[in-house]
Amino acid sequence: MSDNYKELIAFLGESKVLLDEPLNKYSSFHIGGPADIFFKARTCDELVKAVTSAWRLKIPVFVISGGTNLLVGDYGYRGLVVKNETNSIKLVGVVGGRKSKSSTKVHTAILGVETGVGINRLVRYTLDQGFSGLAAFLGQPGCVGGAVWNNAHNMKTGNFFGDNVFGAKILQPSGKVVDVSKSYFKFGYDQSIIQKTHDIVLSVLLKLNAGDKKSLWEEAQKALEYRRQTQPVGVFSSGCTFRNIKKSDAIRIATPSYTCSAGYLIESVGLKGYQIGDAHFSSSHANFILNKGNSKARDVLALINLAKKKVKEKYKLDLKEEIVLVGAF
Repeated sequence: MSDNYKELIAFLGESKVLLDEPLNKYSSFHIGGPADIFFKARTCDELVKAVTSAWRLKIPVFVISGGTNLLVGDYGYRGLVVKNETNSIKLVGVVGGRKSKSSTKVHTAILGVETGVGINRLVRYTLDQGFSGLAAFLGQPGCVGGAVWNNAHNMKTGNFFGDNVFGAKILQPSGKVVDVSKSYFKFGYDQSIIQKTHDIVLSVLLKLNAGDKKSLWEEAQKALEYRRQTQPVGVFSSGCTFRNIKKSDAIRIATPSYTCSAGYLIESVGLKGYQIGDAHFSSSHANFILNKGNSKARDVLALINLAKKKVKEKYKLDLKEEIVLVGAF
């Protein structure tokens, strides 16, 4: 073991780190080799401490939370993997409306949410409180950190997670913790600026309007039911494999009704249900790759490369992965 590894382990605490920890346990794909060093951060201070220590010692570091939208290589990760288990949701501000004798009706709420919080837990909290803005995300896997990084979305309803972000606290590669506004993130489809800057989001402020609790739950249940009808459920998967294409490309290649669906393109080149090893494109939604139980990362990667090759040959179009490839393949 190298000296910098020994120093990092001593700094984090030998009893708090795991060595050669299999990462398949923390991935919705249930795929991935071991991390050299694995650490669970239960507070933002622990998260900052772990990441900045690795940076100082020039040890590669990767932060995971929900483990969705992630494909970890069969040979694992050479460095430190930090599991973000921060879990705080707080009401930090309200804007009221008319006052009655007994109360003030809340028009807008500001929530402070740590990035290890699961999306489903957050959505259910907001629904129970009668806050609108996140109902379309009921049933969506993952955690708040990933939702900000990738600007999580429900394309059926046109909702993006970034629409609700008011501000955030981030850890910059310089080691500084700073507060930023929504505009910092430059949110787009499957995009935020932190994919390039490599900032780590510690917590976010969400601005949510008040709504009717019964109507919000009905909206959320519709979103959940649609997800269940159109996407594979109860399986080992990492969600959509590829980003949908631009409308201009859909028009150029004349897809049916000018659909931008990457799933349509994969199906159109004959890969729906296609299998390599123990991994296959879903027969219900071709943009999902499923692990039947014993798939290797190399099997999934082979399917990804095959789809890109066939779509390129037929449509002169480059598919772009939505999932993130991590570690050694």
